[in-house]
Amino acid sequence: MGGKVALVDEYGAFLSAKDGRFKLMVRDGGRFKVKWDAAPVELDSIVFTVTGVSLSASAIELASKFGVDLVVMKRNRPIARLVPATYGSTMATWEAQLREATRSPSKLARLFVEGKVYNQRMVLMEHARRLRSSGRPSRVLEDAVKRLDEYLSQLKGVDSVEEAALIEAHAARIYWEGVASILPPELRFKHRLTKHKLLPGEKPDPFNLALNVGYAALKKEVWRAVFMAGLNPYVGFLHKPRSGRMSLVYDLMEEFRPIAVDRPLISLARRSPSKLIGDEAVAEVWRLIVNYMASSKPPLTSIITEQARKLARHVRGTDEYRPYKSRW
Repeated sequence: MGGKVALVDEYGAFLSAKDGRFKLMVRDGGRFKVKWDAAPVELDSIVFTVTGVSLSASAIELASKFGVDLVVMKRNRPIARLVPATYGSTMATWEAQLREATRSPSKLARLFVEGKVYNQRMVLMEHARRLRSSGRPSRVLEDAVKRLDEYLSQLKGVDSVEEAALIEAHAARIYWEGVASILPPELRFKHRLTKHKLLPGEKPDPFNLALNVGYAALKKEVWRAVFMAGLNPYVGFLHKPRSGRMSLVYDLMEEFRPIAVDRPLISLARRSPSKLIGDEAVAEVWRLIVNYMASSKPPLTSIITEQARKLARHVRGTDEYRPYKSRW
């Protein structure tokens, strides 16, 4: 366990609750033994990363009572979570969100992209400054920072979702070229590969795989924040609604991707690239990102929660949304 997240990651494990505490039982030589136990106040979430596990009704009840997230993952992606029975009380916010998404989605779409590009720029500036101070300036990074500055300026005149998405795509290409220039060659990272860009049978390089795992951890946290704020995860502004797609979760993730995931992974890749290669890479990355979000100052988990609340106030008309912009 770490970062207030407990993992259920062994086949045949059984999660129960006894005397007000969670207990994870695993098989050991034909018998069950306690792998970990924790009070609900110690945990933000319990994440199931393998199939073939079970949990008791008492564990579900305890989690619901104390607001502990129960999240099921498959192939490093969250696919289900426990939702309290009282969640339907947020209908007024849902209605306001739907009106905003229907009438004027471009403003929020632009703000999500603005936050993302700004934070991408901050990540590249951080490494450009380090290389410059060490006497090894990087022209690639310096040029990329300037290009991202230009895209931020262009965003000010954007008045459609399509324009915002186009600038996001152009900025992403420049950003990942900059990232590729500072990663160790053994990671074989050339550009960002999503599942839609992979050829049949093609496997992502270690750094792309690490990004996938990191973004899954971020998605879990943003999903939780969206629920806590009473927003509908399926009604987005930048990402168009699609059956089963949590468009708003992807929207809110954008401004946090560079800071919550890219920044710590780039640092790990430059410091210890071997940790991103091998059987333990997925667990290593998951722990890194979860702990990074929880231990940063102020905690990114708290910032994500507050941004979701700001977004809810925005759609209700009681506040103006501003994207999260990181500092040094």
